[in-house]
Amino acid sequence: MVDVVRIPKLGLSDAGELVSWEVDVGAPVSAGQVVAVLESEKASAEIESPSEGVLLTTYVEEGDEVAIEVGRPLAVVGADGEAVPSLEDLEREGASAESTASDAVKSAVTPVSDDEPPDTERADVKTTPRAQRRLQEVDVDLTTIEGTGPQGAITEDDIEAYLETREAETRGQAPATTGDLTVTESRELSGIRKTIADRLSRSAREKPHVMGTREVSIERLERVRARLDEEYDVALSLNDLLLHFVGRVLEDLPAFNAHFEDDTHELIDEVNVGYAVDGPRGLVVPVIREVPRRSLPELSEARRSVVQRVLDDDFDPADLRGGTFTVTNVGVFDMDVSYSIINPPEVAILAIGRRKYAPVERDGEVDFESVITFSLTIDHRVLDGADSGAFLDRLAEYVESPGAALDAR
Repeated sequence: MVDVVRIPKLGLSDAGELVSWEVDVGAPVSAGQVVAVLESEKASAEIESPSEGVLLTTYVEEGDEVAIEVGRPLAVVGADGEAVPSLEDLEREGASAESTASDAVKSAVTPVSDDEPPDTERADVKTTPRAQRRLQEVDVDLTTIEGTGPQGAITEDDIEAYLETREAETRGQAPATTGDLTVTESRELSGIRKTIADRLSRSAREKPHVMGTREVSIERLERVRARLDEEYDVALSLNDLLLHFVGRVLEDLPAFNAHFEDDTHELIDEVNVGYAVDGPRGLVVPVIREVPRRSLPELSEARRSVVQRVLDDDFDPADLRGGTFTVTNVGVFDMDVSYSIINPPEVAILAIGRRKYAPVERDGEVDFESVITFSLTIDHRVLDGADSGAFLDRLAEYVESPGAALDAR
């Protein structure tokens, strides 16, 4: 009696492509031998023979798009010369054949799907079927290759890129990358830059980022700043005052002064604002602690001190820990708006744009004033558009009426 090679439960997409038949019709096969490879947009899987015999016929051609349905017939294995059923007959058998095939046919490689969590208990390295075939031809250490396939599986392209790099390093040359282009210098990330890259990459993948912007006049704030310089005998910067008011807003709206970890939105008592600085090692975010509880001169000194340590490349890892919210000043790059990536596990980040003149309407009259655009990016899992609007509205209230806000403090 013939055995039918059917699609088992794979966890793939609804449709895919039969990439290849690994055995020719008429060739002998053994039980568990890979006979076909299926690929969807999410993953790859190898289909095994349910028994020993001869591959008598196939019902799908290489390159055909296949509906990935459990129990769908792909081929028949049996004794040489044995009669084979028609596809129509097999499809009519339907459900009974499906249950048999689900036990007899298994994928040789754990399929990796975007809809399923990674199997962190597996000690071996995940590879796609094409990568496994390539590995039969070359000798590489899989633990040195970073997979770019679904759930980090190593693909054939990953292996080829690794081999190209290894060969170039042997020759003492930089590897070619795209077409005829040649890399003139390779800069491997290490230390703090690699840590930052990993954290922000994870944030961009995991957090649903949503940004809102608001243009706010700083005309009155500039006048108050000049008055405070005389009062405190300290040269306060615009950033000092903005940091102070951001701290006030975080006290008023504690949902923003928070972390989101393990499906828990954790509101934090201390208001510790990360302040992005472009230093010798790239963008670094030192933390200014207890922002709203400091006097303006103390806040100014703390900001200047931590910025200088970053610029001198003389900061400690402790300077980067404990942040509850982040501020980045993109105005120094002559930018108005920035879609910034949230620093995990925080839930929001505020970008301060450049100072510019723009028309502002007051009491029915329009005049040109100094303005700044604030860009607030939020984690939409715990905050929404109404929250974003409330934050920017409260910040605008403080910035546009600074005298009253400071007097009330």
